[in-house]
Amino acid sequence: MPFTVRVHLLEPLYQASGPQPGRAEWPPHPARLFCALVSVADLDDPVEEAALRWLECQPAPWIRVPAQTTEAVTARNAWVPTNAVAKEPGHAALPGRTNGGSPKSWPQRVLRHPEVAFVWEVEPPPSVRTVLEAIATRVPYFGRATGHALLGTQTSPAHEDQGEGDADFKEWQPLQPDDPVKVGSTLRVPYPGYLQRLRAAFEAQQPAWQHAQSLRYRVRSSESPTESGQDRGPYRDLVTFAFSPGIAVDPGYTLAVTAALRAAVMSRLEKAGHDVRAMPQVHGHKDKNDQGRLCAYLGLPFVGHTHADGMLRGVAIALPHDLPVLHRRALLGILLHFDGGLRKLTVPKMGAPLNLSYVKPTASMLKTVQPHNWTRPSRIWTTALPMVLDHFPKRGGRGLDDSVVKSCRMAGLPVPEHVEVVRRGGLLPGTRDFAGHQLRRKAGEPPLPSCHVRLHFARPLDGPVVLGSKKTFGLGLCLPGPARTEIAS
Repeated sequence: MPFTVRVHLLEPLYQASGPQPGRAEWPPHPARLFCALVSVADLDDPVEEAALRWLECQPAPWIRVPAQTTEAVTARNAWVPTNAVAKEPGHAALPGRTNGGSPKSWPQRVLRHPEVAFVWEVEPPPSVRTVLEAIATRVPYFGRATGHALLGTQTSPAHEDQGEGDADFKEWQPLQPDDPVKVGSTLRVPYPGYLQRLRAAFEAQQPAWQHAQSLRYRVRSSESPTESGQDRGPYRDLVTFAFSPGIAVDPGYTLAVTAALRAAVMSRLEKAGHDVRAMPQVHGHKDKNDQGRLCAYLGLPFVGHTHADGMLRGVAIALPHDLPVLHRRALLGILLHFDGGLRKLTVPKMGAPLNLSYVKPTASMLKTVQPHNWTRPSRIWTTALPMVLDHFPKRGGRGLDDSVVKSCRMAGLPVPEHVEVVRRGGLLPGTRDFAGHQLRRKAGEPPLPSCHVRLHFARPLDGPVVLGSKKTFGLGLCLPGPARTEIAS
């Protein structure tokens, strides 16, 4: 469940200088909350330091702010400490005084509701949550020192913190991180290494904003997937690449192709200067305590059409929702821009490299390689490539449906209302059975059984949908749509 930090201001005012002279910062920046936590934490305590490091490494949070706010007509005036560092300050540098003997002033925002919430869409380990809660309760103010506040934490279902529903949208406004190319407000956010940068800035007597990184935010539409009766899948983006026209690869080589795709991504990240070891959701070798979902490397077969042959026509990389923002930017950068983007894929023992073309969402190309073909919402999802079960079913195949349901849970999918399973043959035109060696990435792996499935969910689910023990390498990829035959490739 999401982790939320609530900020309750003791006055319906938010006082903080924004980037525009004479205007208050709005909405509050997530980095300001992180700095507030750092300011009261005991950084000599390795437990508190580790909790803050956990928080800085998470994807940028949602922000829930009052929907009706306005810029105050008058600025706030107050006496403040001068933060003098001289050993023996003179009369003009006494605490509580400013040069010239006049109070400080800053802009402020008038709020209908004196509360702001920051929502991380990941549940921290219990020990981390307890430490962060203890740190939050020490924070005396938010924004300027005159903005007295009470901070608390909680974990709760997402809809309780994201202001869903028409009535909520009149009272609260949810803001979500967005692509930097889109229109929206640019806010400072925490990032991996931010705590260390803040400590160095403090020692050098530098302001925290000099070490900030920004991310664009936008208002979340009231027509969100959850509100419209639609469930969100585990992946946020699907970046697809098409093979050259006329080129197709036997689906039995799916694991070899996707392994080569992953290797190409790792190589390009290293050439671009990124620390690949610090990206466990990208390279797939997670620590046992890491709850982040892995990127999936996929082969895209031509299935579902009357004349489908099941051959791979392209490849894709699925990026999960909880992938850190900086890692997502790095991936998109090396796939689309660095050194001309990903243009070739060398698969061992397959001869000449495969030429790749990036498929834009609006591109006029084969339906098989278009992102929408694999991501459009549907209540029914059918395997285009066989899934490898995560667990052995009971003897004689009993409990096969239960094994598939467990695989759905492990893949971050809702529990389906109904499951159809076939051990031989497929449920879509063009799908194929695989030989045993084609279901293993390397020798010595246990020969887990495979099957084709059709999943019926209670509500439409957006894709891509991929499940089973080889899901991060493309097996178990599903095609959305009704049980009937699809009508174009």
